[in-house]
Amino acid sequence: MPDGHQVFLSEAISIVPRVLGLCDRQSESSTFGCCDRNYWHYRLIDFPNARLQEAGLLMALAASANVNNNPYFGQQSLSDWARAAWRHWLCRRNRDGSVAEAYPGERSYCATAFGAAALMETVRLLGGSDAWSEELNQVHTTLNWLAANEAHETANQAAASLWALAGYAHLSDRQDARSWTDRRREEILSMAGPRGVLLEYGGFDAGYQSISMAAIARTVRWRNNDDKLEALLRQGEALLGEHMGINGDSDPQKNSRYTQYIYPSALAVLASPLIARLEKGLAGHSLLRPSWMDDRYCTAFAIDYFFAGLEAASADVTS
Repeated sequence: MPDGHQVFLSEAISIVPRVLGLCDRQSESSTFGCCDRNYWHYRLIDFPNARLQEAGLLMALAASANVNNNPYFGQQSLSDWARAAWRHWLCRRNRDGSVAEAYPGERSYCATAFGAAALMETVRLLGGSDAWSEELNQVHTTLNWLAANEAHETANQAAASLWALAGYAHLSDRQDARSWTDRRREEILSMAGPRGVLLEYGGFDAGYQSISMAAIARTVRWRNNDDKLEALLRQGEALLGEHMGINGDSDPQKNSRYTQYIYPSALAVLASPLIARLEKGLAGHSLLRPSWMDDRYCTAFAIDYFFAGLEAASADVTS
């Protein structure tokens, strides 16, 4: 694997010990599987942030990725902790299947969509639908809630819901899930503006564009390719190229939400030459990376780096 591609995997793998420290890994604990240390250990808050449970996917990726310099490959303990993380997530949901991120009782579209998508990827990596049949049966209410609700102003959340629905449709083989996915796919395509712009609160943001593209790229993987979604990704690639500097950076003052990062996995799926810009910025320590993020955001960012590295590794094997 070229050194440039290895940088994504190396960065993602380096986050694993930090994230493990955020999770309650004591099986006899009443909060076993909770990944919000401020809740289960420090008792600083009275509810756990559901987005932190996406650590379950990072653990699954680490346990299943047979790549260079991954000391976690094949470790059953990580697979067990990943399952505990998702069982905790399932138990903490609201009655309608949604989850809370910022305050108790909240119905966070963001946390519900990204969490459900991460659960589907974990199931794929760690045994499939037969091994996770109980969890897949329980999560049906969550996918039903995502299908019944929309995120009109935040394309990244809408794209994450498509990612979750596509994964669930594939794993469960339910007709209602396939219908939900097809409808959400049409909504995403209709949301896309000229040249593939995926708006965040009415404006373009390179960082969130890359998150939306990452979710759409994972959807394409679940659907065994999709010409219209792939075309949307290609439009987004060209758009990002106009907003990225030679070191993979983007001007936060020109982003609607002032982001300073780029999610690389969609560009890796596309085998985009823009990946080289990100690699250059990472090599020069000038580009924001997962290890520089706080606990709230490092996990999701590291997951995308993991996917980017695995996509690049796969491309190297087949080329």
